[in-house]
Formats: sequence, C-alpha cells, structure tokens
Amino acid sequence: MPTQWTLGLAAPVDLGAQPYHDHLHALACRIFEGPNEAHHADDKPFTARLLGPAATCLGVTLTWLPDTPPPVTVLPEQLRLGSRKYDVTGAQMRRTPLEHLADVTPGRRVRLAVTTPAKFRQHGRDYPLPDPYLIYSTLARRFRSAGGQATDDDVRDLSRSALLYAHDIHTEAYQWHNTTTAGFVGTISLGLPRTASPTVTRLFATLNGFATLAGIGHGTTHGLGAVALLTP
Repeated sequence: MPTQWTLGLAAPVDLGAQPYHDHLHALACRIFEGPNEAHHADDKPFTARLLGPAATCLGVTLTWLPDTPPPVTVLPEQLRLGSRKYDVTGAQMRRTPLEHLADVTPGRRVRLAVTTPAKFRQHGRDYPLPDPYLIYSTLARRFRSAGGQATDDDVRDLSRSALLYAHDIHTEAYQWHNTTTAGFVGTISLGLPRTASPTVTRLFATLNGFATLAGIGHGTTHGLGAVALLTP
C-alpha cells in the first residue's frame, strides 16, 4: 500500500532562493530505484516533496505509491537541499491503502491547495494551468500504474465531466535541470455535475485522495505539484 516517510530537520531551513528540486529528485531515486529500473520512465512509483513551504522547510516527505511493499528503505541521516546538507532529526512512516483513499475527500466537490509549482506536459509543451481533464486523466493513469482499479469508461467519463468551479492561482518560477520554468500555485475548487454516476463520483473522490500523496502534473518526483486538502 502507499507508504510515506517524513524526515524532519531540527530547525526550519530557508530554501526560497535555492534550486533544490534536482537534489530532492536525486534523494528519492537513491532510496527507491533499483539498478534495473527505468530512470526516465514517465510514471515513476514514488514522489518527493518538501515538508512545509520552501522559505520555512521542516524536512522532506517521500512517498512510495504502489499497492505493493516498498523497497527495503535505508533512510538517510542527512539531506542535501540547495547548497548545504542538513541532519535528519526524526522520521515517521504512514501507510494509506488505495481502497481507503475515497474516504479522504468524499463527495462531488473538493478544494485543494497546490503548494508547489504545478504544470502539465501536453504535446511536448508546458501547460501551467489547472485543466480538469489533464488533472484527472493523469491522476488516473498514475493511480492505475500504482495498482488502483478504475475502468476505462469511468476514467473517460470523469476526465470529461470534471469541472473547475473556482481558482485563486498565480504563476511561480522555479529552477531545475539548469533551466528556469514556471508552474501555478494557489487554490483550486473542482467538482462533478449532479448527473455523475456513483462509480464516477467514487473515482473522483479516490483520485483526489491519491493527489494528496502523488501530487499533480509533471515533476512530482522533484517536489513539484504538491497538493494538500482544504476544507470547503
């Protein structure tokens, strides 16, 4: 089942002006990837994100997504973030079965905080907007890659019927792979019409719960597209 490790630091660290994304990715790959795994696979079975905002980072959260046992994990004693290394002062682990994700965000509406820049890759181009079709079609693909069950018909119906009801977002630049690009951060409210079937409504809830683990968009193994659930 999906497993999260939270590695804490002794004091908050300001990473607001430092390009930490590649270091975060390297940490996750070192822990989760075996020697025979495809490093450049489109859907990797793990994600990584900072604990808290970059300006007051409290550590790192690493998530193994598949509904299978995670690799034998040796957690690091230090984290390299930006230009320095920091001692890990504590570690916690939490497991969330895929079949229980619908209980995290039940119903036909959800309000999410996108806490780190999110963008999608569409036809080889960056798309830094909260398009409901891209959000749920990509979440469904990763969910099924992780062992989750969803029929093609339900995924298609959800992706086509999901609505963006409101948003309060802005564009934020970041650095990775020695380049500067941008994504959106802020709050988004999504939902389904009343005509949505019970199975599509449950899949909607499940994928919203999955988003809190997997993130949304491109580069979630680098700390991008981190999502948190907000109260309505």
